[in-house]
Amino acid sequence: MTEPRPDLVRDLLRPQAYGAPPSARVSLRTTHASWVFLIGDEVWKVKRPVDFGFLDFRRLEDRRHCCAEEVRLNRRLAPGVYLGVEAVRLSRGHSIGGTGPIVDWAVHMRRLPDEASAASLLGRGALDAGKLAALAARLAAFVAEVPAVPAAGERDVLQRNVDENFAQVEPFVGDVVDAATFEEVRAFQLGALANHADRFAARVEERRIREGHGDLRLEHVYFLPPPDGIVAIDCIEFNDRFRNGDTAGEAAFLAMELEAARRPDLAAAFLARFAEASDDFGLYGVLDFYLSYRAWVRGKIAAFLSSDPTADAALRARKAEEAHRDFALARSFSGVPVDAPFVIAVGGMIGSGKSTLAEALGRRLAAPVVSSDRTRKALAGMGATDRGGQDLYTPEAVERNYREVLRRAGQVLASGRGVILDATFQARRWRRAAADLASAAGARFAHVETCCAQGEVLRARLNERRTRPSVSDATDAELEKLEGSYEPVEPDEPGPRVAVDTAGEPELAVASALDQLGRVGVRSADAQHPA
Repeated sequence: MTEPRPDLVRDLLRPQAYGAPPSARVSLRTTHASWVFLIGDEVWKVKRPVDFGFLDFRRLEDRRHCCAEEVRLNRRLAPGVYLGVEAVRLSRGHSIGGTGPIVDWAVHMRRLPDEASAASLLGRGALDAGKLAALAARLAAFVAEVPAVPAAGERDVLQRNVDENFAQVEPFVGDVVDAATFEEVRAFQLGALANHADRFAARVEERRIREGHGDLRLEHVYFLPPPDGIVAIDCIEFNDRFRNGDTAGEAAFLAMELEAARRPDLAAAFLARFAEASDDFGLYGVLDFYLSYRAWVRGKIAAFLSSDPTADAALRARKAEEAHRDFALARSFSGVPVDAPFVIAVGGMIGSGKSTLAEALGRRLAAPVVSSDRTRKALAGMGATDRGGQDLYTPEAVERNYREVLRRAGQVLASGRGVILDATFQARRWRRAAADLASAAGARFAHVETCCAQGEVLRARLNERRTRPSVSDATDAELEKLEGSYEPVEPDEPGPRVAVDTAGEPELAVASALDQLGRVGVRSADAQHPA
């Protein structure tokens, strides 16, 4: 699988190979595909002449092509990091540039501070839900811009990927993966493709199959100061089949890494924010497949390095441990969720703060929020903050909107996860419909009603909202109409009902809602998984 290149590695560990003084320090990081040389604020990556089946870097021209592709593709999410491709020449030893025949090629990068990586932030307890929400928004914008590649989402392509993964891992059974895990995960992944073919087909129809990143790991994401902001490096350049795929799989990779780090709360929060930012709640229907798939791929790569004779013993031992962990993690995603799902219907008057409260609960409970305002705009083919007309508020449009909100919520529930609904829920039948949805899924249900008695507060909030972009188009006229048609909660309605005073500070309303929800068994994510 590997052609040893100790001469190249030895030579490129000399600072003189880069025109630097002898006192400079060069360090080496070895991956399954590259030798990465770090000197000062620069990085040089040389492709290893290896053949793993899914990548083949044995030929010089293929390594040159992939170096160029790595720079081109990574400039999408890290535009200021990838500087170009340089020749490796041989003249009194290997060097970058200079004279002599070209014997290899290197990707030239700007070195990023290790402490700014998501992996480092997580290790220091500094990777929080706020940073992950910003990353989710960045990723959602990225996948909306890149080309759709529907063929990459076809079932035969997915099955080929799965079959290949298990064929390549089979030699490691009995070493870094046990036979029971191997068979159970294979059965789960193939079963998901067979039993939920309609879900995967829907992903293709909805144009959710995109030319993505393909390797969105914690160590590849950096939170940098402006102008860089959030960047992601090291996308897959060597195999289109691995880079092109479902946007659900893109998000699942990073979520899987958070799960591996024993932070399921952050994983759930990231996925929820990505679903909202990309207006894609259907991702939950295929999420567990992709979580398992991504964990298995990570285990496979670690297994390859664990048996690489050119790697040092410490690296091989560490990778063997990682492979065992990742294979076990892949198995865990095929099981039954630990916590029962829930449906929280947050309703109330226009301007009462229900959307603010629903958003805050989504973050504290690490659950996606299905917003009636955003859904209404999506159904009309509009941007979230585009101003809508009265045609969006006819009885027929309102009916269609509530049904779509419940449909989206059902997609989340089908995955065994909780969901929050943000709508006025002025009619009893819609409150009952939300409760029935929860009951059918075996989920807990609670109706959170925002209470703000002062009419002048509601109107002041509506006036303030009109001064900035907003997903809500509500006016004083809509408020007056709702005040006349709002159906009070009856004692026999499904519950429990959680009444929250939203006239004061939002933080107090959130605390009150969480306290009351906790009494009925719905706890915040940070309470379940303290850092």
